[in-house]
Amino acid sequence: MQKKCRQCGKNLKPDSKFDTCFECGSKGRTGASVPSDLPKEYLELLARGYHDAKGNVWEELITTMASQVAQVVGADKKLTNGQLRRFYQHAKAAENRLNMTGDWPAVNIDVKKLGPFAAEAKAKGKIPNAFFVFLDRNVSMIKSQKDFDAFLQHFQAVVAFFTYHYPRV
Repeated sequence: MQKKCRQCGKNLKPDSKFDTCFECGSKGRTGASVPSDLPKEYLELLARGYHDAKGNVWEELITTMASQVAQVVGADKKLTNGQLRRFYQHAKAAENRLNMTGDWPAVNIDVKKLGPFAAEAKAKGKIPNAFFVFLDRNVSMIKSQKDFDAFLQHFQAVVAFFTYHYPRV
């Protein structure tokens, strides 16, 4: 049976370890629109930023939306608890560096590295597209220390709900 690209349907090499052709895979890496399974309401809320008019983190990012994101990113069983925690620990290490040095511009670079790390993991088939989009969109929304703190709270909630919805067996 001929293996086909999951996005456009082109034939792939029979021994290909990828599930997309080169062109479709390149679209995701070049910043073109990447389809996402994340809830539309979540993406719309995230596009408004992490904070409401009073400067508080949107409650939904810590509660309902975090649970929905956790369910979506774990649905295909491709994302392991270890992979999720690897990315979360990178963010926490950046937070620790910020607490020790107070050098936001340098720490911001560490935070932005989550994007390329996620792209590499996605290209290798280690994480699902939904998790790649989750990290990519969230990292792009971080413009300040306050945003970074809100992202950490949101990411922590996603990790907690992921563990709840997909416990280790």
